[in-house]
Amino acid sequence: MGPSAMVLDLSPHRSHRRHFRRHDLYSRLKFLQRQLKFIDIQEEYVKDELKNLKRELLRAQEKVKRTQSAPLVIAQFMEMVGQNNGVIGSTIGSNYYIRILNTINRELPKLSASLALHHHANALVNVLPPEADSSILSLSQYEKPSVTYNDIGGCGIQKQEICEAVELLLTHHELPKQDCGI
Repeated sequence: MGPSAMVLDLSPHRSHRRHFRRHDLYSRLKFLQRQLKFIDIQEEYVKDELKNLKRELLRAQEKVKRTQSAPLVIAQFMEMVGQNNGVIGSTIGSNYYIRILNTINRELPKLSASLALHHHANALVNVLPPEADSSILSLSQYEKPSVTYNDIGGCGIQKQEICEAVELLLTHHELPKQDCGI
């Protein structure tokens, strides 16, 4: 063979190909094993995180239940202000700007709906059903008591002090302007 007929075969021989394939397969196996180990670690992390989030959810739900089970104040809804606040009218005649808990459906509070508020925070914790409105109205309408001072036995000194402190000021408007010791 002459120089012009000589062809260089640069492709690996069959024995070399097997070696490269084994090496490639081994490298690929190691790579996939590392990926599997990494995914297993991620799975454990996600499981732990899920467990922590479930615990946190339970604590939050218990806190909401405690808030809703505290002595509640009854009020009437007046208007929604923004997404998380509203204006309510209390049974004593004052209006309040309140926060609405995230657990409350924003479509439930309607004009004049009866609401249950947390007694310290004045946060809306529940919207009362419409059938509760009539019983609430009967509670909020005060009747003039039929009891007179004569119906109260004994306590003469206390009755006299009440008369001086309350009735006297109501019947004699000029007394508070004077320093009369009441």
